[in-house]
Amino acid sequence: MTDATCQSPPCYKAFEIDQGPLPNQSFITMLLISLAKFLVILAICEAMTMKQIKNTGKMMRKSCQPKNNVADEKIDPLSEGVFIDEKEVKCYMACIMKMANTMKNGKPSYEAAIKQIDLLLPEDLKEPAKAAVTACKKVPDDYKDTCDAAFHVTKCIYNHNPSIFFFP
Repeated sequence: MTDATCQSPPCYKAFEIDQGPLPNQSFITMLLISLAKFLVILAICEAMTMKQIKNTGKMMRKSCQPKNNVADEKIDPLSEGVFIDEKEVKCYMACIMKMANTMKNGKPSYEAAIKQIDLLLPEDLKEPAKAAVTACKKVPDDYKDTCDAAFHVTKCIYNHNPSIFFFP
């Protein structure tokens, strides 16, 4: 290695193969995030099926649930329109939105959500999903906290069209 900025031994260690214990949680989290982004890139070629969307949602849940220390009993009811107004649930929702690339500058983003709808959803869900997101476009403006904004936008989308609502 000839890079003048990397002459110290700690830098060299970054290029060594670690044969120690299993990877730590942050490595696994980064791997899951990378996998999620890879799936998004794959989906650019073709919209995902609902089965693929649900499987991707399961992966996102496995990453966001422990980060926010939220129990299944508090997030399982989301798909049925039961929104438990607790910080852990709200921040779980924000984490899912971040992984789904629908957040910009710490807020749910209308433009990012529309882009993801166009890229990922099956044709029969695109227009109803866009209508729901459009109806809730201004909701984040009422909240300074990222988690609160994610919670209220998600709740609004559900209330606008419960028949197409899915949240992992």
